Amino acid sequence: MEQIELSVAPRSIKGKEVSGLRRSGFVPAVLYGRRIEPVSLQANGRELLRVLMKAGSSRLVKLNIEGAAEPRMALVREVQREPIRGAILHVDFYGVSMSEKITVAIRVRFEGVSAAAALNEGVLTYGNDSVEIECLPGDLIDSLIVDLTRLVKVGDAVHVSDLKVPETVKILSNPDDLVVRVTRLAAEEVEVVAAVAAVVSTEPEVIKKGKEDEAEEA
Repeated sequence: MEQIELSVAPRSIKGKEVSGLRRSGFVPAVLYGRRIEPVSLQANGRELLRVLMKAGSSRLVKLNIEGAAEPRMALVREVQREPIRGAILHVDFYGVSMSEKITVAIRVRFEGVSAAAALNEGVLTYGNDSVEIECLPGDLIDSLIVDLTRLVKVGDAVHVSDLKVPETVKILSNPDDLVVRVTRLAAEEVEVVAAVAAVVSTEPEVIKKGKEDEAEEA
């Protein structure tokens, strides 16, 4: 897996003065963690956006801190955005030790097509779209894939206990939690479909009168 890197620099500007920092194209950030003294940082806005799009919240980022003896490995913990334009205002990085296990919520990705849903025999009902895992930072996975083609009939389901992960990863979420299931169409939906079909089939034919017919009636 590609290593994601970001160059950052120590930040001395704080408080209301950070607005000027943002106008110059930089975004304030902070690095914190267990046994880590919080460090105020700043990053180039464009580079930071590129990294955030790749890393999300479940991939390690190698922070190359200007003036530091060695880089720090971190996860993106929080991204603050301007509510209207969506511009990045601030980012929190959580520093990790490669020898200590971490707990991370990773997303569930759905691939393929359920035959039952494709044939309108049922609809897909989704449960958890993420699961919590525990592992060493070096064993971190960014997502879990669920193959929807295994759902071939109404009642077929995937639970957390059905998810497969490497031996180095432990799933912490409740194994009985639902991920996705094929459920039968609600009775109301079936009735609506039948009613629409009946209306279409019994709709009276409308015959437009011509001028000669109107003249005869007159």
